[in-house]
Order: sequence, then C-alpha cells, then structure tokens
Amino acid sequence: MQSLDEIRKREAAGLEHGRARSLPLGVRLHEFIMDAPRRTIGDLDFWLVGQLQLRRTPQGRLVEYMHNIPSSVRQNAYAAGPFCHFSLPQAPRAEGVYAIFVGGELVYIGEAEDLMSRFSATGYGQISPRNLHHDGQGTNCKLNSRVLAAAKDGKTTEVWFHSTTERKVIEARLIREADPPWNGRLPSGEAQRGSLRAKRPGSRSATDPLTSSARLTTQTFRDALQTILRDAERQSQRSIRVRAGDLHRVVGRYPGDHRMPMCCAAMRSLMSEGDTFVYQPPRGNGANLEIEYQLPRSV
Repeated sequence: MQSLDEIRKREAAGLEHGRARSLPLGVRLHEFIMDAPRRTIGDLDFWLVGQLQLRRTPQGRLVEYMHNIPSSVRQNAYAAGPFCHFSLPQAPRAEGVYAIFVGGELVYIGEAEDLMSRFSATGYGQISPRNLHHDGQGTNCKLNSRVLAAAKDGKTTEVWFHSTTERKVIEARLIREADPPWNGRLPSGEAQRGSLRAKRPGSRSATDPLTSSARLTTQTFRDALQTILRDAERQSQRSIRVRAGDLHRVVGRYPGDHRMPMCCAAMRSLMSEGDTFVYQPPRGNGANLEIEYQLPRSV
C-alpha cells in the first residue's frame, strides 16, 4: 500500500515537473496554493478556490431556467430543475479532489482531471437539455439545482481543492468517511460512524485503503468495488467497466505485495445477470481481467 507521505511526495514531484503549466494567465498551481486560505479535511490539506458566482439580472435577481423535455424522453432523477448559470473564475486547470461547502457545511466531495472545466459552462455551471436524459449528466443537474436552492436561501457556496494525481483513491476514501449529503447516502448499516468533521486528527479507519498495516481479504476488494459501483450509479451511468489492476490500486499493495486472486474472486462474486466479461486472462486471474457491470444494481 502507498502511504500518505508517499502520495504527497509524488504530488510535489508532479508540481516540480510542471503539472501546473496549463493554469490560466500563467499562474502555476503552487503559486495559487501559496496565496490561498487552507483547511484540513480528514488528514489532507485543501485550498480555497473561491465562491461560485451565480448569474443575476441587473436588478440583482438570480437567473434561473428549466428545459421542456418531451414526455416520451426518459429523464434522470434531477431533471426537474430549476437550474442556474454559475462560474468559478479562480479555478485552476489542475487535477485533484474538490470539496463543496454550503454555508460552511461540507456537502459534496468529487474528483476532476481539470477543475476549471468541471465548474465551467460545459460542466456543472450550465445545464443543457441533453443533461436531463436518463443517460445524461445527472450529477450536473443535481449539483446545479442545489447550488441555486442554497443561493435562494442566502447561503454562499465555496469550492476547496486538494491537488493530487491519486484523485479517485482519495475521493472514494473521503466520501466513505464523511458521507456528504449531496454525494448520496450509503445503504443502511454500511455508513461508517462519525464523520471527517468529528474525527480526531491523524486517526484512520480500519478500512482505509492507504493504511499499510491493514489485512487484505476478498471482502476488502468487494467493499472497494461496491463503493465504485455506487459512485457510478450516483452519476447516472448505465454501466461501468472495472479492470482488476485498477481495482487493486484503489485498495493498495499493487503491484508490490499484491493479492490479485482475491481481487479477481471479488470481482466475479459481484457479477449478476447482465454483467459481462470484457476480457478474461488465459489463466483466469490477472490484472487485465475486466468486467462490465450494469447499472443500477438490483437491490
């Protein structure tokens, strides 16, 4: 498994080798970070990107809109709206994990390959009619409409950012620990006790994939895979392909002290009707085992 120190060293090395070269107006990510307020979420530092700027009329009223979709079109659960236009002018073009706070409360954690794009008009900042379809961007619709609702209540929405190339691993861990309300709740009995806000500094969960002393079992891989499937469902995806090597990296200890047979067994054990093998290694188990899981999963 990779320790947090190892991850941070790799992140620092990435900055030194120019990962921030595509930032707007020639601003490097480390320069942006140095000047920004910071806060700790779990055991990681996040930097304040800024407040979302919602479009208003000259009279100061929020601009909101809805789309008329034919009744014959199947819509996602968040298509009703209303929606708004917003931007995050200070967002760097950088990879990492972001946290959304409304009125000072952590409500959502997500990951982005490009933070600027994620909060632009092609991401959360504007909702197109196509986003409303059942196979569109349900998460975009949900977040946009909730930002508008918060603004109507007089609450500001802030975005905080942690630069990392391990964005999917860290996102999954923080969601599991914090269970933010806009991310959706885990099934009854699976949500961990407590939250990041109440957690003692430096403490870690026994199921933390970055805890090097944790004992790996088939159930460890099952739990990690179920988290991935739930996250894909929340994003209104119809299916997701999972490769054994990628799943093992999420859990840790790969490619070093790996448990690939356990990983592959866990992937097969969660298959249900409609799921298919994209690729099966000749010997049965291996990092290239790939399965496509249909969504949503049956209860």
